[in-house]
Amino acid sequence: MAERSRGMDRSEAVVVGGGILGLSAALHLLEAGVPSVRLLERDGLCEGTTGAGGGFLAPWTVISPLHGPDSPMKPIERYGMEFYAKLHADGHDVDYRRNGVLWVTAMGPVRDWDLVRTLPKDVADPERLFAVERGKLAELTGGFLTADGVHNVYFMPSGAQVTTGKAGAALAERIRGRGGVIDTRRPVTGIHVRDGKVTGVGTATGDIECDLVVTAAGAWSNALLEPLGVYLPGVPQVTSRIITEDLGLPDTTPIVFLQGLMPDEPGGGTLLWVRWHDGGLLWGGQYHTFPRDLLVGAVVPDRLDEMPLDGILENLRVATAARFLPSLAKPSSIRVRHGVPCYTPDNLALVGAVPGIDGLYAMGGDNELGVIHGPGFAKVLADHIVHGTSDLADWTPWRLDRFGGRYTNPREAFAGLQEFLGALAGSAE
Repeated sequence: MAERSRGMDRSEAVVVGGGILGLSAALHLLEAGVPSVRLLERDGLCEGTTGAGGGFLAPWTVISPLHGPDSPMKPIERYGMEFYAKLHADGHDVDYRRNGVLWVTAMGPVRDWDLVRTLPKDVADPERLFAVERGKLAELTGGFLTADGVHNVYFMPSGAQVTTGKAGAALAERIRGRGGVIDTRRPVTGIHVRDGKVTGVGTATGDIECDLVVTAAGAWSNALLEPLGVYLPGVPQVTSRIITEDLGLPDTTPIVFLQGLMPDEPGGGTLLWVRWHDGGLLWGGQYHTFPRDLLVGAVVPDRLDEMPLDGILENLRVATAARFLPSLAKPSSIRVRHGVPCYTPDNLALVGAVPGIDGLYAMGGDNELGVIHGPGFAKVLADHIVHGTSDLADWTPWRLDRFGGRYTNPREAFAGLQEFLGALAGSAE
């Protein structure tokens, strides 16, 4: 039977974390009726993993083999896509562009992401992908892509993008407009609990009394929870993104995922993603070289400025093989940024009440999809806290205790993630 929270009268709430997850949680608590909400962030807003995000919005469950056609993520994704579209419609500058998403394969079927195997080709449904003739590629992208070396192309018209920092600023504006308080440069030093109930938080500038705390600090959440005997099985995975100088590209350019660029390497090499940003490109890749697993079982540093650049070099190496996207390999001035998204052993997020501590909740384990999923998860969490249930989705699939204590440390969680991914790869063979 699905768990139903009992709903509580909460008068003072603190949200820890100033990324999209934390900002979404604070806003939705206010919208659900919590009268006093304060968000605390160690640095500036969206300076952690959110700031390294691509800002992609798409119904990933259409193509993902992770959880099948009845994935619990469908309403979460739909809510996220509608949420950002409404921010844009309400006049917030979030760089919202609904230009679609292209998947381009430069070789035959790629084992790990074999789109040909499962994709429906229903053009009538805008949430589905459909095949594109290679000869139409240049026309569809205004010359941004050519057919040179392309094997397969699929297009999802419903895909959109936002710039994560601007989206965070829009959420902050809405929070303050509803009377919420945002304290940046105010690190949280601990969560206070007495007799099994939250009583407040400690900060670098003094204690704050409250009866509700939501931790949404990403890879840094466990540092606050572990003194309470709580471990969230989210595995930190280093990722990096690159922003080029203005290359004169049109803002109608779709998001592009590039696969199979290195046919002599397992899986065709690193999967790259590319999108328009201020006339240039914002891009990165799901590399699996060093330093991807560097922080598994290690202390996550306060800031990621000095992370090794090996992942960036890997992305640059693979990009030179993208003959059909010449702008990607074009020499240009670049800026880089690193993030640490957390993956869970079943690729489902962690959202819900912390067992055994009244008034303590957590959101995390976004599996590198926190931007699109954050608003939906925040609504589900706020609804359960205030009303005891949510009309958007039941939170059972994301409960913090669903693993039954199987994972007690990062090494065990990482082993569980590798087991899951190995089984997924095996099913695709």
